[in-house]
Amino acid sequence: MAKLFLFGIGGTGSRVVRSLTMLLAAGVDLPNCQQVVPIIIDPDAQNADMNRTVQLLQTYQQIHKRLGPREEGFFKTDISTLSSISQDVNGSVKDTFVFDFGGINRSFRDYLGYNNLPVESKALVEALFTQDNLESPLTIGFRGSPNVGSVVLNRIVESPEMRFFADNFQQDDRVFFISSIFGGTGASGFPLLLKNLKDPNTRLSNARYLRDALTGAVTVMPYFALQSEDNQVIDSNNFLTKTKAALGYYENHLQGLDALYYLADTPDTPYDNQPGGTGQRNKAHIIELLAALSIVDFMSYSAGDIRSNNGPLFHEFGLETDTPDVQFQHLPTETKEQVAQHLTQLLYFSRYHKQHMGTDEAPYAKNLNLQYAQKNEPIFRQLDQFLHSPDFGVDAWLTELSQNRRSFRPFDLNTDDFNLMIQGKPVETGFFSKGISRNYLLDALNTREKKVQDADNFRKLITLMYDVTDEAFRDKVKVV
Repeated sequence: MAKLFLFGIGGTGSRVVRSLTMLLAAGVDLPNCQQVVPIIIDPDAQNADMNRTVQLLQTYQQIHKRLGPREEGFFKTDISTLSSISQDVNGSVKDTFVFDFGGINRSFRDYLGYNNLPVESKALVEALFTQDNLESPLTIGFRGSPNVGSVVLNRIVESPEMRFFADNFQQDDRVFFISSIFGGTGASGFPLLLKNLKDPNTRLSNARYLRDALTGAVTVMPYFALQSEDNQVIDSNNFLTKTKAALGYYENHLQGLDALYYLADTPDTPYDNQPGGTGQRNKAHIIELLAALSIVDFMSYSAGDIRSNNGPLFHEFGLETDTPDVQFQHLPTETKEQVAQHLTQLLYFSRYHKQHMGTDEAPYAKNLNLQYAQKNEPIFRQLDQFLHSPDFGVDAWLTELSQNRRSFRPFDLNTDDFNLMIQGKPVETGFFSKGISRNYLLDALNTREKKVQDADNFRKLITLMYDVTDEAFRDKVKVV
């Protein structure tokens, strides 16, 4: 069973994984793999962006387990933790999506053992790192300093997690890295991990499979700014300088990479300058959604497609129109075909679930015993969380995407009318048709419920909602 090992490095890595999870929940196809294994690498254990992504992944995982393997539909792709891909764990790897740094609750100076170094080594350390670098607490990550991150992250290759990953890496598995290039964790972590996985002298098992594996990456260049404040360690005015320096290094030090995706945008309205911890909770951004789509694109290539190029494939993304409010019609045709229907179906599902499902007394609802199940069965509560949690759910994600200066706003999230939810593309209505109304969806649910053969009411509900929203989109909506 081919797997995609997805390394989400730093805050940007977590945010892109969040967007990818939403796409997979919507039913977007991820070719050439049966299982996605996200491995989030961030030493900042309190990072709010990371923790809400982990909550989302855990909720998705439980829903998918209940649904089981399926060819199409919501939540069809298997997302698994590293420890769950093998029965031979022996307690060496925790059942989590996050790489275990073991709580680095000390300063970089103490991490280096500075006080015990000989005089010559202390002088070298002081030449390479500022006093602020040395005094920086590693509990909140590397605070935009890749020179610090490169030292700490270089030890990852010796960890139980990396050994377990290599032990379970098989032929036809793939690797993809997500990172930003202008921070600390991502800029240092991506090239280090790539170098270690492709090292011909590596001590990791399955070295040949690792060296031969199709390997891609998306490197996110500056797309947001931070408020300028006195005494702040991270200054977004330096993002472009850091990007240029990192690109110069990447030019000659990414051996073994088959495809590299570049993304950037004009910096947005400045975010609060939070170096890490619970304060680092940024709104979802269209750049992160497009970065998630780079993973879908990478997985669509066969080995022959990539390797016949005799070198890495390099990709950039461009909109059809440079607009501050991106709607479906502004996306290139290929991208629109990938996401428009699936995201619309997910929105219809979420809206119907929130507005009507709890009070439905229609035949389909009674046959599924929905009112009882939604109040008392854990899996139905997890679905409610996935769709409506104000911290990580679908509703919050779509709202956040619409609130940036470069917004992704394909939907009118302020209307309850299904006919008006797609911006610029209202569903046609007339004397003989009201388009997509509650009654239209209700009739379709009642009719299809009799045809879906499944003893499990939760699986039956998800199948019903996918089929009904699919029918509504294909029959009523003219987006693609």
